[in-house]
Amino acid sequence: MRMRLSIKCYLREMRIKSWLKNLFVFCPIIFSLELFEWNKLMEAIVLTLAFCLVSSAIYVLNDINDFENDRKHEVKKNRPIASGQIPFSHAWILLVCLMIVGSGMALWVNLHSFILILTYTVINILYSKWLKTMVLIDCFCIAAGFLLRVMVGGTIVSDGVSDWMFLTVLALSLFMSFGKRRGELHSYTDGETREVLEIYEKNFLDGIVFMCAGLSMVFYSLWAVSQKSNLIYTVPIVLFIVIRYLLLVFKGRAEADPTTLILSDKTLLISCGICAVIMVAMLYGTQIF
Repeated sequence: MRMRLSIKCYLREMRIKSWLKNLFVFCPIIFSLELFEWNKLMEAIVLTLAFCLVSSAIYVLNDINDFENDRKHEVKKNRPIASGQIPFSHAWILLVCLMIVGSGMALWVNLHSFILILTYTVINILYSKWLKTMVLIDCFCIAAGFLLRVMVGGTIVSDGVSDWMFLTVLALSLFMSFGKRRGELHSYTDGETREVLEIYEKNFLDGIVFMCAGLSMVFYSLWAVSQKSNLIYTVPIVLFIVIRYLLLVFKGRAEADPTTLILSDKTLLISCGICAVIMVAMLYGTQIF
């Protein structure tokens, strides 16, 4: 029973639910129409798993550094490290193992993906130690994580990451990042968790969230027009997803990780699933049928 409890604690600390974000690695191979090329598909799977392990290592590092602040937070105090279920010594061992295995898998695929994952690691270490206290830069660091996931996926496809894909992911990730800060500010109390929230203002975040949401739709629409697979017809459902996410942000539900928010809202989750199915059908319909 005790061993089962320990394993459960370690899995909780790795934030497996947040691995959903690492599916961004698949974007380039899907939209380059190379998904059914066996070798590239296997490489995409390996790189996604590599990012899962490395991102879990970063979560462990953040929880080690945020130990004192997390203990004051109503929800985060229940995390395995903050609650004392995982000792610091075990947390460091877990962190090192995850980093070694994850980066090794990336290096096995190609050097470029290894360098990009190393860049992701460095940015997140700086974020954990210093950059998370700097207004605006903190959100751009979070957005960089999504961009690097896509760029890692781009290392295995013929044409890499297109300009429109880059801009769409940039705007969308900033939309989610500033939305998260807006949600945190909604439930913020002096002396708790993030000190950067003392600098952000609600009206400012409202404007930035709307701006990034609008840019996300503009860039995605232009990207869809540039494709030859009638992706323009996915714009309405993508617009619905963005508006639904906006609604949740302004209802104060965006404090959690974006993947947690998506998984907790059935309407948003089903919409994303339907959108993904329609996209794949439009892109690969002629190949499948």
